[in-house]
Amino acid sequence: MLDETDLALVDALQVNPRMSWSSLAPVLDLAPITLARRWQRLVDAGSAWVTVALSNRQMRGAVIELSCRPGAAHRVALALAEQPNVSTVGITTGRFQVFALVLAPSLPSIAEVLVHSLPIPEEVTALHSYLYSGLFGGVVWRLGVINRAQSEQVREPVASPPAQIRPFGQGDRALFLALGHDGRRAYNDLADELGTSPQAVRRRLDRLCRHGDITFRCDVARPLTGWVSMAFLWLSVPENNLAAVGRALGALPETRHCSAVPGPANLALVVSLRSLEHLDETLGRIVREHPTVAVVDRRVVLQQVKVHGRIVDEQGRSVRVIPVDPWAAGAAGVLPPGPARPAR
Repeated sequence: MLDETDLALVDALQVNPRMSWSSLAPVLDLAPITLARRWQRLVDAGSAWVTVALSNRQMRGAVIELSCRPGAAHRVALALAEQPNVSTVGITTGRFQVFALVLAPSLPSIAEVLVHSLPIPEEVTALHSYLYSGLFGGVVWRLGVINRAQSEQVREPVASPPAQIRPFGQGDRALFLALGHDGRRAYNDLADELGTSPQAVRRRLDRLCRHGDITFRCDVARPLTGWVSMAFLWLSVPENNLAAVGRALGALPETRHCSAVPGPANLALVVSLRSLEHLDETLGRIVREHPTVAVVDRRVVLQQVKVHGRIVDEQGRSVRVIPVDPWAAGAAGVLPPGPARPAR
C-alpha cells in the first residue's frame, strides 16, 4: 500500500498532472527535491504514472465485449492490449469474458477498426461492439486525498474551448504520442525527440490544452490505494434522462468509465470497488438516486490487463507502455499463433 504522503502526491497530480515540484512543494509542505524523488520512486516501481488523453472533442470510441473459449480469456486480452488504438482491456465474469475500449479520431475510422482492421484471435467465439454516443466520465479521476483548499491551490484555471474543433495535424499527433510514454516529460526532452525547440513544444502543448483538445491524467496502481476490484455495469436509462444521469454517474468517485451507447442497455459504467460489498452499495445508491435507471447486467472485473496505454500486473502496476494511438485505425496487429480475422 502507498503511504499518506504518496497518496497526497498522486492526488495532487491527478488535479494538475504537469504541475512543477516547486509550485507543488508549499501545497504539500515538502521540499521540491523530496517530491521529485518520491515521484520517481513511484514511477520506477510502476505504482503511478502520468499520461495524455484525447478530449471528447477529438475522439470517438467503442466498447467491445468478447466471449472466449475456455481458458483463452487471458491470451485474448493480452493480444488486444498490444493494439495501440485499444486503450483499456479487462477480464470479467459473465457471458463475455473480455472487454476493451477502442479509440479513433472519427466515426469512419472507428467503423474501419471494428469492421476490418481489429485483429480477433481464433479463440473468440462472439463479439459485440457499442459505439459511444456520449462520454461522461472516467478519463480523469481522483483519489480525493488532499482537501478542498489544497485542490484549489493546485488546480489550473480552465478556459472555455473554442466552439470550432481544429483537426489534429502531424505535429500535434507526434507530440501526443511522445507524451504517451510520460505525460510529465520536460519541454527540452520532447523537443529533442520531435526535432524542434522547447519554445515551440510549449506553444503547441499550451494551445492543445487551451483548446480542450487533450487532457492529462495521473494513474496509480489501484489495489495499492485500497481500490481492490472493479465492476462493469450495463444500465438502461430513459433517453430523455440519459445525459443527466450520465453526468451524475460520471462524477461518482468510483467511476473509471461512463459512456452512452445506442441500444436497450444504453449506459456503460466501469467502477472501482473497495470490496465486493461495495458493489451492492454502489448499485443501491444508483437506484435510489436515479429511480428510472434499471441495472441490465453486472460483471466483476477479475483482472485489468491494460489501463489507458499501460500493461499492468495483478497489483495494477505498470510493467510496459503501449502509447495510446487513436490514429492507428488502419493498422492491424499480428496475433500469433493463429490467423486473425475481422471483427464480427
